[in-house]
Amino acid sequence: MVKFSNKPNVRGIRNVAEDANYKSKLIGRDGRLFAGLISTRITGMAYGIVIAFVLALVIPLLITLFGG
Repeated sequence: MVKFSNKPNVRGIRNVAEDANYKSKLIGRDGRLFAGLISTRITGMAYGIVIAFVLALVIPLLITLFGG
């Protein structure tokens, strides 16, 4: 005799809900990371240009002036 159950498949529903929750958090995290990178791109490029200028021009100039 086959017994039928009227109880819902709670384990399956829970797994699907956890999977959807995990994926939505990943999408949100990715969005926040991208927004943070976009908001700091100008200052990051400015810092990079200043550091490159110092390394390429100022340090060799100081070495030639002070005879290092």
